[in-house]
Amino acid sequence: MSLKILSIIVLLFMGSLVSSATSQENRYERSSSMGCCYEAGPYIPERIIECIRQTPTRQCNSNNYVVKTESGKWYCIQSDSKWMGQQIKTGAVVCTPDI
Repeated sequence: MSLKILSIIVLLFMGSLVSSATSQENRYERSSSMGCCYEAGPYIPERIIECIRQTPTRQCNSNNYVVKTESGKWYCIQSDSKWMGQQIKTGAVVCTPDI
C-alpha cells in the first residue's frame, strides 16, 4: 500500500473519531446544573469553569460530576473519569458538593 493511500486512510479514520467524539459529547450535555445525570461521559474538550459533585440520593442515584464550560454549556462527567480526577488533582477544577 502506498504511503499516500495510507495517509488518506489515517486522515479519514481520525475524522470519524472527531465526529464520534463530538456526538458523544453532545449526548452528555444538559440544560442546567439541576437534575440527575443519567448518562455521563469520560471527558469534555472544553475548559471547565464550574463543577458540582452529584452524590446519590433517593431521587437521583447519580454519582457523577456536573460541569459548566466556558461556552456556558453543562455536561455530566463520570465520577471514575481519570481525566476528571487529573483536573481536580492539579487544581484546574474545583468541585463543590451537591446540595
